Amino acid sequence: MANTEASPGDMPDFGDFPKDEDEEADLEHIAEPWHRYSTVDNQYVLYPIHLGEVLNERYLVEHKLGFGGGSTVWMAFDLQDKRDVALKVIALGQWADNEIRIQDEILKTVQNTSRLVIYTATFILPRDNKSHHRVLVFPMKGPSISTLSLQTIPAASRMSAARQLLQTVASLHEAGIMHRDLNVRNCMWGMTPIDGLSRSAKYELLGRPIKETIPFVDLWKKGELVTPVKVPDGLRTDEFYLCDFGLAKKISDLETQRGYPPMHYCSPDRLHKQEPSFACDMWSYMAIFSMLYLEFPPFPTFVEGGVVGGMVECLGPLPEKWKGLYTHPGGLDSWYDQSQSPDPKYIIAEKIAYFRPDADLAERQHVESVMLKVFIYEPEKRLTAKELLRDPSFRAIMERYGC
Repeated sequence: MANTEASPGDMPDFGDFPKDEDEEADLEHIAEPWHRYSTVDNQYVLYPIHLGEVLNERYLVEHKLGFGGGSTVWMAFDLQDKRDVALKVIALGQWADNEIRIQDEILKTVQNTSRLVIYTATFILPRDNKSHHRVLVFPMKGPSISTLSLQTIPAASRMSAARQLLQTVASLHEAGIMHRDLNVRNCMWGMTPIDGLSRSAKYELLGRPIKETIPFVDLWKKGELVTPVKVPDGLRTDEFYLCDFGLAKKISDLETQRGYPPMHYCSPDRLHKQEPSFACDMWSYMAIFSMLYLEFPPFPTFVEGGVVGGMVECLGPLPEKWKGLYTHPGGLDSWYDQSQSPDPKYIIAEKIAYFRPDADLAERQHVESVMLKVFIYEPEKRLTAKELLRDPSFRAIMERYGC
């Protein structure tokens, strides 16, 4: 269906253009790169959207929620149902087919989908060259995890999120589905609905969008780079959700969508050409648990070799049989030297003591126990989601925080 513009009376209140070079630089730093809209040397071309546009004759685009490797996500007002929704506009490629297929499978096979963000409708946006972009419509949710936001969220809320996420992962695994992309950007809190507010009132709560026309690309339609919403803590609820199933697959699927989680959340076995498994999700989950508990990633990037170097510094050498299999540039032979030991200053116990000095010794020991039961290089030795839910130390942590 053709897209339309908002009515003229609404046009003045769709954000602002940068007022100076600093604001323009800030916008270009946090928005998706402009070259993602070019068809030159770009496998996953994005679809240009602008604020005030009405998609599918129904969804009025009011703000930006974010972007990822394969999509942009927009806040829109559903003119038919009178509610705010999230529109995931997927890049060209095979991303959409797999996500729709696996979400349909989730609806059929997962017993409890209450904490999974599943699409409610879908439509297509045609390009000028007969190809098209798929759009998925989702219920509106709150902010994802960030180091800055965690500092204002009570520990009890963070641990409740950790429990909800583990239960969600367990439900997926029980249905034979691997997520394969668990990371903080795909986890989000709930949000108090603001459907009944005017656009100006929404902007007052979420921040007025700063926008600029997409530069340097000869586009067939108008498109804008836009700063994303900033959800205030007063709108955040303690419900916790998992989204983005673009890389998910059933354990029985013969074909595997290519891709990895971000390095902070990717298990070391996947980085050494091992097949994806439920255990990979568990490593990623524990990295998120660490973020929620410590407020910081468990493995630093500033050491030689980046995140994997940080793993070795903390946990000791990688399995010798993995030597030569590292999938990224910058691997070090020392990672596989079995005579090496973890650095005593950076072992899990020291990290917990450093980042959570408020926790007593018993709590720190429970957290260390939980982390070391999942941060294990050999995937077959990691606890499963169900096992971790039953683990005495995990249960003790949750009881301490009333979860």
